[in-house]
Amino acid sequence: MNILIASSYHDLEDDIKLLLSSSEIHAELTIVGTVDDLVEELKKDSQDIIITEYSIDFTDAWRLANLVNSTQLSAHALPIYLIKETCHIDIPTSLAKANFLNLTSLHDLAKTIKADYEYNRSIGYRRGAREPTKPSLLIIEDDENAAALLKLNLKSSFDVDLAFSGEVGLSMLEENQYDLVVLDYMLPGIMGDTVLDKIMQVDSSQHVIVMTAFDTQEMNKTMILNGACEFLAKPFDLAVLKDRCQAIIDRGKLVYQDLYTDSKNETLKNLVWGLEKSLANNEVDKMKRFIDAIKECLSINITEDEQIHLTDLEG
Repeated sequence: MNILIASSYHDLEDDIKLLLSSSEIHAELTIVGTVDDLVEELKKDSQDIIITEYSIDFTDAWRLANLVNSTQLSAHALPIYLIKETCHIDIPTSLAKANFLNLTSLHDLAKTIKADYEYNRSIGYRRGAREPTKPSLLIIEDDENAAALLKLNLKSSFDVDLAFSGEVGLSMLEENQYDLVVLDYMLPGIMGDTVLDKIMQVDSSQHVIVMTAFDTQEMNKTMILNGACEFLAKPFDLAVLKDRCQAIIDRGKLVYQDLYTDSKNETLKNLVWGLEKSLANNEVDKMKRFIDAIKECLSINITEDEQIHLTDLEG
């Protein structure tokens, strides 16, 4: 396996080498620190995957993914794995997948890329084949007929997995990331409230919808305050469940967009401060670097006509 690592600010190479060696994955690593170098390496068609941190060369992972999958480079496009630990805010997995990013922790990196690489080889994956994926959903429901009906109703919009007990559901959550969990309260063995508690202990941002025949205000309050996003009393209209699932995933995207805007504003504030400081010290090279970083952050691309117009205004 040939791995292209995009890293400007973190020393990922040693961590990744250690992870791969302990997982008995034999890989050749190529490190790039700029977007230009990444593009040039990508066009050689000698790599199998890209591992990146959140920001490289003043470019965030979203724009990097857009570039790799743009029309001009799409024939060279590769799976991109974004390391969670380098992200300064939580990113919904559904949003990452919609932008052709595979979100993974360093801890799970080796296992994830090994499984994906073997699967891609088994299906004859070709470079540049990019298909948007559906949000992933885990249904934990002990009634197999009810679970099958839920899956049938939701599979057109979601990739659905089933677990028929709390124990199996928790085990599947350890092995896979899901955008949403639909959890029945009455389960054999571990009850739904205990399953919810265990999920929240591992990942408090995990979206969970709880289903139950116990339609009481107290139960609703308990489940929501313990971490559930929604509480649905049985029986319910399947169309309502589908709408709730989509609404929760969309809401997660909107929350991220707000956080992303705040983070971007904070980055701009720091860059402007650095620009003013370098200006006061007459450090021309530093000023140029800060200006370039601000332009990257704002995605500024002024056309020749706009430049002429601005020059005329100056005159």
